[in-house]
Amino acid sequence: MPVRLVNRVLQQSSGWPILVGESALDAEQLEYFLANEFLAPMSALDLVALDTWLNGRLIELTTPALLPLFNLVRPALRDAMVETMAYRRSLPERAAELAAAYATLGMLTDAISTWQSIGRFEEAFAAFDAGGGRFYLYRHGAAAFDRVLAGFPAEYALGNDTLVMSLAMQALKHGEVTRARRLIAERFGSGINDLHSVFSHRGRYSTDLLAFRVVMLIYEDYLLTEDLLEQVFSTLADLSIDDHIVRGSFYNSVLEFYIRGRRLAAAEDIAQRALYHYEQASVPMLAFYISLHQALMRLLMGDANSARRHAEQAARYLDAVDFDSPGDARLLALLNACIDYEGGKPEPLARFLSTELDGFVHGEIWPSLIEFALHYGSQALSEHFSTLAARNFLDRWRVYQVSNRQFGVMIELREAAILQNANRWQEAAEKTAAIGTRITRAWVAAAGEELERLKNRDDIVQAMVWLRHIVYEQPTRPHLERQLGFIIGNLNLTGRQRLGAEVWLAFVYKRQRNLSRARALLQKVFEEAARLGAIAPLAEERVFLSELIEQRRIGEYLEISAPVRQVLRRLRDGGLPNSALGAQNGLSRRETKVLIMISEGSSNKFIANALDLSEATVKFHLSNVYRKLGCSRRREAISAARALGLLS
Repeated sequence: MPVRLVNRVLQQSSGWPILVGESALDAEQLEYFLANEFLAPMSALDLVALDTWLNGRLIELTTPALLPLFNLVRPALRDAMVETMAYRRSLPERAAELAAAYATLGMLTDAISTWQSIGRFEEAFAAFDAGGGRFYLYRHGAAAFDRVLAGFPAEYALGNDTLVMSLAMQALKHGEVTRARRLIAERFGSGINDLHSVFSHRGRYSTDLLAFRVVMLIYEDYLLTEDLLEQVFSTLADLSIDDHIVRGSFYNSVLEFYIRGRRLAAAEDIAQRALYHYEQASVPMLAFYISLHQALMRLLMGDANSARRHAEQAARYLDAVDFDSPGDARLLALLNACIDYEGGKPEPLARFLSTELDGFVHGEIWPSLIEFALHYGSQALSEHFSTLAARNFLDRWRVYQVSNRQFGVMIELREAAILQNANRWQEAAEKTAAIGTRITRAWVAAAGEELERLKNRDDIVQAMVWLRHIVYEQPTRPHLERQLGFIIGNLNLTGRQRLGAEVWLAFVYKRQRNLSRARALLQKVFEEAARLGAIAPLAEERVFLSELIEQRRIGEYLEISAPVRQVLRRLRDGGLPNSALGAQNGLSRRETKVLIMISEGSSNKFIANALDLSEATVKFHLSNVYRKLGCSRRREAISAARALGLLS
């Protein structure tokens, strides 16, 4: 061979004669050669490693010197690999060698599936148990969890405690609570679904089953009493101090009940304990859920700034997960959108509700997440789209949660609040009265210290809906100021609820002509909102704030404080009218600016640069302008604005 060709030929063939000149094999011959002369003698471990590499996964090969050849013959090598693997899987002993190789390389799902394919279910279960057992889902992902559970015959699975609990967990993840309860009842007896019996006689059940039964409580429509919660906590004594994933899941389970009971300080302590155990167990997926809950709790407190820090930590945990989890990525996207909304930026949440809602509604959701989604979603839709859009949103949840009473009450109360925001007070009162609980309008009107002692989440919300109605209709009613003081002093209120109630109290002071107290309280509320980065709770009280801020002495007093001015600006940008003109046409200050600029011929890009916004945000404001003016195009919007006297 001429010397000048040597380098070119070496580059083309990596020194393999079968790839050079007249001796080069065609594709069919090459595949035959690779299958029979190259792959056939390989050990199961080397073969699995090479197969994994061919499928695009990063893995260290035992023969790295051959990588140049592998790249040259990759298509033929892939076809040869398919043939070789199929042949070995057809022979039980060779398939068992492949399963062991998969396990050695940490590819447990493939190992389990291979054991299952040759009917060796004991080995398959041993690998499943080693990979986390009923926690396999959180270590390897939902797809892997579903795949391995599907590979066990029903007769085998239903006779194995761990597999039954895993199947029940799978059912819970798909929202099939009834199926989960039936599975454990058929395996462990009907008494397993009687919580008082289970935790009063916990010696009848294994520690693992008791721990799982606690986890199930998250998904069941069940309100824990103090006595039962104490019995549940007694199971901790039975858990090994080093069984971090089980202990973490115990704390994770009871966390929901502390949040639901608005015992947020205790909930924070529970969350920290769960996070410690999950970090010790090295399960970032479960640690992600705890950080998500911590962010939710901060939002309930009205502290958007702290919520953002927890959301950033949740994102770091999710990044550390080794498998794709699109549903959890969607939860994080919703959380971040709600934090932005809380801080006065509605566009991300509006975009999420437009594009991601279907996937969210039909995914796995816990009670605290449903409350969170109901509140923020309905508020955003009512403020930036329409009351009808918000009610349709709630209707979708009503269908999805039809069998769950706690969510049914939550949805009805949320719809009543949306109707109040739309100045449909009588409708709101009729809907609230139809719920049929002890918290009637008459009860609230006569209540005093009882308001301070309310504990149940829905009782508090219903009492506040009635109080809000009374404040709107009868702000000078005797003793109303005192009643609002009691509800504000209730330690079970969230920070968001307390901000709202303080706005109502300021409104009452104003109507009582006590402007000094009204403006001092309003300044305190606004400065607290500025410190916490919480604009959304105030935005929902625009029916009261508009009148308060338009009062000259109050408005001028508020403008003295820099933090208060910042809150006022963000409220006006988000839709709070800042003039009589704004009150008449319903446009926010930002929407009015955009309308003026398009009337001057500005493009979306120019407006975005001038107002320091993204083009998507400009389009969002424009869509609101069109909707509020009843138009569909720029020219129509400009004409309508001129007809209404908004433009000269």
